[in-house]
Amino acid sequence: MAFESQRFIHAANIRLDVPVSVQSTEPLTEQTRLVFEDATLTSFEYLIQACIAQKVDFLLLSGNTFIETDRSLRARLALLNGFRQLEAKQIRVFVLPGDGDPAEAWRSIPEMPANVSVCYSSSSEPVELVRKNHVIATVSASMWYGETDAFGIRVIPESPDGVQPFRIGVISQSKYEESLRMAAAASTATEDRLTVSLQNSAAASETQGLPGGTHGTMVPLSGKPRPNRENSSVDVSDLEDEESVILPGVPPEGAHSGDHRPDGQLIDQELQNWDPGFVSCADEMLREGRLNYLVLMSGLQRATLHRTSGILHCPGTTQPRVYRESAAGNCSLVEIAADGSVRLSEIDTSTIDWKDVEILVSSRTTLSSMLQTMKNRLLTQRVGSCDRIWSVNWTLRCSIPVLNELVQDDLAVTVAVELDDLKISGRTIRLMHTVRLLPTPWQIDDPRDPARRFQDIVSQSPALSRAGLLKLIETDNTLTVGWRQRLMALADGVEPEQILGRMRIDGAGWFIPDLSVLEEPAVEGLESDPHTSGPQKTDRPKSDRLKDTLATELVEDNEDDDEDDSGDSRGKRP
Repeated sequence: MAFESQRFIHAANIRLDVPVSVQSTEPLTEQTRLVFEDATLTSFEYLIQACIAQKVDFLLLSGNTFIETDRSLRARLALLNGFRQLEAKQIRVFVLPGDGDPAEAWRSIPEMPANVSVCYSSSSEPVELVRKNHVIATVSASMWYGETDAFGIRVIPESPDGVQPFRIGVISQSKYEESLRMAAAASTATEDRLTVSLQNSAAASETQGLPGGTHGTMVPLSGKPRPNRENSSVDVSDLEDEESVILPGVPPEGAHSGDHRPDGQLIDQELQNWDPGFVSCADEMLREGRLNYLVLMSGLQRATLHRTSGILHCPGTTQPRVYRESAAGNCSLVEIAADGSVRLSEIDTSTIDWKDVEILVSSRTTLSSMLQTMKNRLLTQRVGSCDRIWSVNWTLRCSIPVLNELVQDDLAVTVAVELDDLKISGRTIRLMHTVRLLPTPWQIDDPRDPARRFQDIVSQSPALSRAGLLKLIETDNTLTVGWRQRLMALADGVEPEQILGRMRIDGAGWFIPDLSVLEEPAVEGLESDPHTSGPQKTDRPKSDRLKDTLATELVEDNEDDDEDDSGDSRGKRP
């Protein structure tokens, strides 16, 4: 299928004038506070400049461009200013309203520039982008529109020259789930109505002495005799001519589910995190509506799913508001070639990013070497073109004696003072830190030792997981309904690793009189990899590993002599 070559930028969840929230032990300066308050406005400015720099044909905004309930004047002014900049460069804007910025809110904005088109779900006609009297792209906010209408009349015309417009539609995970709930509720209601109807019929038969009374049998609509209702429950599977509930997203029998990429590569891994019913619904929309690109609504995480007929995509958010939303903010540059191939590229738009750095701390370390290692690890982090502040979440895993030493040395305060900014490629990035010190498990060979037994119990406790915690709350009969709801709401903020770390620290104080036996790391030959979720095995020499993970200061020869007498394997801390 042939298309007109074109490019556009897709952005979502801009949430103009919504401040960013960062947890930090250090107080905010006035300048830093203003950066947090203006972060979403600044990211929108970067988005507008990216559209101009990339010379795109249009900007696609899909949901939550602003939050109507905030009634922010600054958001309205920033929006209109950005649209006028694009109008001066003859760049169109297509808006798909979302939950935060509903259609009524867009209708109420006065003096909207002529280059802006708001796609309303109430309109069955898609909005068109025309280039040289030829439609090159269409955008529709309707959940679905087919190739033909209910009467079989074609509503998607064929192009005489064979060049089709690039068709963009919308699909929402939340609305799909809502439709399933409504279908289930309707099914339950239908069964309830049938039960009541049959019960009423039986009661009437008993009072009037008609067949189906106490000494008779009931005849259902299918004509099959049914046993007396006093001795049998209702089974609606035998009833005919009742309303059947059709769930959305079920393709016709024999329809191709689109489980391969256009290049023939399997995408089974892509499908692992997707609801099969939702994917089937998307396939049906792509196929029946002849769509090429489905905008995935209601998501703050970046997501892409390639199907045979087209692509599902959500660009995420241009500026994450809190740590749990995303590590960084982006929009997407979408390039469509004449042969129909689609290329997606990330464009950085966030001024505030989150960095997760994990280090396995050797027992041979000092505070100064610790700071140098942390700085070296920061220098390896990806730097976005718009970054101004990094909120760095440190996870330091070490033995309990080393942990106690770092706490006594006020590592968190020292990091905030010594690593307050970072100069990379001629730019200065402001740094804010949160430091988690987690004790590594201790190694005790005797399985009967109380310390070993304690560690085995707490390490395998199912209550430390979120699912286990929720089950514990639900099954506790001593909790009132109000307290149960409060604890359920707080469950998402619980970090099992910190709970386990606290248990290990307390358990060491209870069962291990001499903590010096825990000096060495519990697991040898490991180093932290910033690109993985946990420590990875390494075969490199120990000296290289220490340089990579901690830049450990080696103990001088005369200190080695003292170390043999005292058993202390750490150097002196400043």
